Order: sequence, then C-alpha cells, then structure tokens
Amino acid sequence: MSGSGRDEFERHAIETPFDPDNDPDCGFISENVQEVIEELCHQVDTSASPGFTWGASGNIPSNTWLLNDTVPSNKSGRAIFLTGATLEQIFVRVENVTTVGVGVYEHDGTTYTLLTTVNLVATRTGDFSIASIALTTGKELAMRIESGSAKNPVVGCVLKGSF
Repeated sequence: MSGSGRDEFERHAIETPFDPDNDPDCGFISENVQEVIEELCHQVDTSASPGFTWGASGNIPSNTWLLNDTVPSNKSGRAIFLTGATLEQIFVRVENVTTVGVGVYEHDGTTYTLLTTVNLVATRTGDFSIASIALTTGKELAMRIESGSAKNPVVGCVLKGSF
C-alpha cells in the first residue's frame, strides 16, 4: 500500500497464536496456527479410517457369506492394507425388522478366524462400536450371516491404522 501512510506487514501462520485450551476435546498441544496445521496433517497420515461394505440381495439365511461386489467374501475378502489396523465400528442395515447375527472374519483364503459377532434384535438397523480389535496386515476381511436371516443386508465396518 505504497503512499497510504500505513505500515505494510505480512503475517505468517507460525506468528498467529492458537489457544489449545479453547477446545480441549480436539487434543491440540500447539500454540500457533502453523503447528496446529502440522498436527492435523500428522493425524490424517496416521489415523486413516476407510470404510468397507458387504451385502447380498434377497432373503439371506444363516451361514451365508456376504458379497464384496459380486464375490463371496470368504473367496476374496476386503484387503487389510493398513499397518497397525484395528476394527473400530460395524454397521448393519436390513430391509425388514429381523433378528440376525453377523460374524466378522479375518482370513487368508484358507484359515478363517471369527473376530466378533454383532446382533440385530427385532430391528432393521444397528451401529456397533467395537473395542479396537487388532487386524493382520495382508489378510482379508469377510462377513457372514451367523444366525437368523436377513432380507437385503448391507454390513459395513470402519478401520483405523496407518498407510
């Protein structure tokens, strides 16, 4: 602003104060905007949370593997590609009110390990927070109707880990 009589200055993010106590739930420790941006970048790098879904059309009886696209998940499951991966949440949706158990499996195409089971009881939706079940990088996830039956089920999960 030449000739305006005002001083010119350029403020940088590192010079802009930030109060981490303003929202303690966010967990920031930095006290300037630049470092907060760097904290956020690190959180994105180290806490990826992809979601995956499985499903099937029609009335699906117990002991039926749900599909990844059109492939039974016990044949080709969703790849666990994250390092230090954990299973954090499972959600289930079905067309009609029902009682059904859904099993979450980890496998390598030969050996199948049941990680957990979630149950809908006389409802059509369920969201289940899981106590951070550790997953094995390089293995696959599969979903199966364990008990009961479901019409047009869709099951999903959220993982946490790093790339």
